[in-house]
Amino acid sequence: MSRLDAPETYSCEPLRRAFEIVADYVHDLRRGLENGRRININVKPVERIIFLGIGGSGIICDAAARLLSGSDVKTAIQRSYGLRSLDWDLAIAVSHSGNTAETVKPVMRLMDAGVPCVFITSGGALLRLAERYGVPVIPVRADVPPRYAFPSMLGAALGALEALGLMRISLDYDALEHHLAGLREHVPSERNLAKKLAERITSSYPVIYAYDGVREAGYRLKCQLNENAKMHCCYAEFPEALHNDLEALPDNALVIMPRSVKEPPEISRTIDAFSKLLGEDRIFSVRVDAWDEAEELLKLFMFMDYVSLYVAALRGADPLSVPRMSRLKRLNPVYGEVAEEVDRRVAGR
Repeated sequence: MSRLDAPETYSCEPLRRAFEIVADYVHDLRRGLENGRRININVKPVERIIFLGIGGSGIICDAAARLLSGSDVKTAIQRSYGLRSLDWDLAIAVSHSGNTAETVKPVMRLMDAGVPCVFITSGGALLRLAERYGVPVIPVRADVPPRYAFPSMLGAALGALEALGLMRISLDYDALEHHLAGLREHVPSERNLAKKLAERITSSYPVIYAYDGVREAGYRLKCQLNENAKMHCCYAEFPEALHNDLEALPDNALVIMPRSVKEPPEISRTIDAFSKLLGEDRIFSVRVDAWDEAEELLKLFMFMDYVSLYVAALRGADPLSVPRMSRLKRLNPVYGEVAEEVDRRVAGR
């Protein structure tokens, strides 16, 4: 019997807590969406939005921009300290802790320029700035590590966009719960694709290729393998990777590809050719049943999160703590400088 099918695998901390949290994925998403829909901000017209976030928060920004791509709204994602432009109708800053310097610093510049802002956070500097300057805040789940608040924060972002009249989110929560149930620990490996992929990953070097439309899901898997399973992996965009990365693939590479129900025929044919070259057994395609783009992304996100936790279980990794990242933030002088600037502003100096 696979170790992933043994109940005792999930009985001890921190794995027990990690799987307990992800089991609430749909509930947290729904709660976040409801909170976002209640946001009170009068900004019209909204034709240009800048999203600010990094890491998992950045993926939330990517997903929100993706779902807006069919509209007339121009979007940009800000992932670092500097800003190329201050010409925006709205800024949406996403940071679970509220202390992410790469988000807080540029958002203060946007506030200085008079750009209306919305903060999605559980506290920290963003909440203090919001209270000082009257910025609308969408609260998110605060009792979990940042990456585990992903559904809460994603729901908040989508709810805010709906409240602004920029999109309409209609989700089949029963379908999402059914999908989640098929990924759970009690589902045996022979019927659990997430467990099957995790087993393959632990005996290979994972290489994630993702094309436009499912790129966010592929990058989510990359980040979750890094943070939850403490496993290095490769991520590249497809078909770009076939013009460079392909020549350097190691012999033990397992190429993981999220696939869309709306996959362009040219992409499908290119993947077929790639499979013939590399060998079908070295490419693992991930597909989900979905009615629309939002449902597809959400189901892929859930799948990737569970895969990373199963890999963590097999590797004996702690899926809750990120000691190197935490230490680096304490060592990074920019974080201290930004915190001091926030203190000055909140104090009115």
